[in-house]
Amino acid sequence: MSFFWIAILLLPLLAVLIDGFAGIRARGRSYEFGAQAIESFRILVPIWGRTAYLQNVTYLSQYGQRVTLCTTGNETAEFYAELGDIAKNHGFRIFVDRPQSGTHSRSQMNRRRTTGGTIRDRLIRNALSTVTEPYVVPLDADTITCQPISSLVGELVIQNLDIASIRLVLNNPDDSLLTKLQRLEYRLAMQMRFLAPWMVSGACQVAKTEVMRDVMDHHSLFFQGNDVEIGVIAKDRGYRIGHIPFEVVTDVPSGLLPWFRQRLAWAGGEFRLFIVNGWLIVRHPFFWIYGGLVAIVGLFFRWWALTEPGYSLITALVLYVALAVYVHWRAKNKWLLIMPFYTFVSSMILTPLGIIWYFKMALEGGNWGIIRPHRETPVA
Repeated sequence: MSFFWIAILLLPLLAVLIDGFAGIRARGRSYEFGAQAIESFRILVPIWGRTAYLQNVTYLSQYGQRVTLCTTGNETAEFYAELGDIAKNHGFRIFVDRPQSGTHSRSQMNRRRTTGGTIRDRLIRNALSTVTEPYVVPLDADTITCQPISSLVGELVIQNLDIASIRLVLNNPDDSLLTKLQRLEYRLAMQMRFLAPWMVSGACQVAKTEVMRDVMDHHSLFFQGNDVEIGVIAKDRGYRIGHIPFEVVTDVPSGLLPWFRQRLAWAGGEFRLFIVNGWLIVRHPFFWIYGGLVAIVGLFFRWWALTEPGYSLITALVLYVALAVYVHWRAKNKWLLIMPFYTFVSSMILTPLGIIWYFKMALEGGNWGIIRPHRETPVA
């Protein structure tokens, strides 16, 4: 039993050390944007199901003809009419993909937003064939930026990068207790980008058009984990990836059920990345040990430990409290002490459910999300 006890003690400590290392390395980092602004870019905004999901119309209107609204070929006539009116009023372009048969019928796509499938990435991949500008910025329909996108593209050029990750910040941090905790969670996640810039954020990316086109041609199109997959493929194909702390504002779930549904899908995406594509540990051992060994494989040890009366749960809790306070103390947020319990729920409940959810998403979409950076033909 000594092996189990060693694992029980070391795995929480390892998680704390990895998170702490990221916090220490990123702590005090400052960044000054250069004076270069480049206007030759194309913004791609995927939108399907309901035009009401397009929440950043007012923000996008300043970019007019540089915006392309990307939608499927399986929408209703009413949807196309509404989208056409929006585009006409603001000078946007529209890309309509070819109709898809099979899994994603019109009724399925219009019912509600999906947490799986291939729609979003298929739209971006296929719309890229119409982009003539040298730079492209895929942007979610509920996302805005704090600075002009021309500054972001200019910084990509100044740093001589092919693709870059950005910094997500919350638009609604004070809506509920959940959003307050997510604000701290996102802060730590964004600090990770200083160490691993290939961990691209899904709400917004910036890249050379030819690079993004090549990356998406090799993408599995599996939605959950699709953002990190972009960075993994880009790095494996030899492109220059960096982190630009350009702030992009996005909404997060404020209610328990929407949050649970989102995180359940995220957990499935993590299983897809760290276990199903476990071979990537060769390329990124530091983070695959964290996501695969500590978070998922170590789940057995954590649950086993809770059944043993001798296990010191308090010790692990103290470690996480210390980490949260150290990493986030500058935020002066009174909810810091709750973060370990928030992490506990994600680690002990969502992680195992995410394994089941991955298989559900894979079977429903007919796509197992296998990452093949050098596949010869794109996913159909």
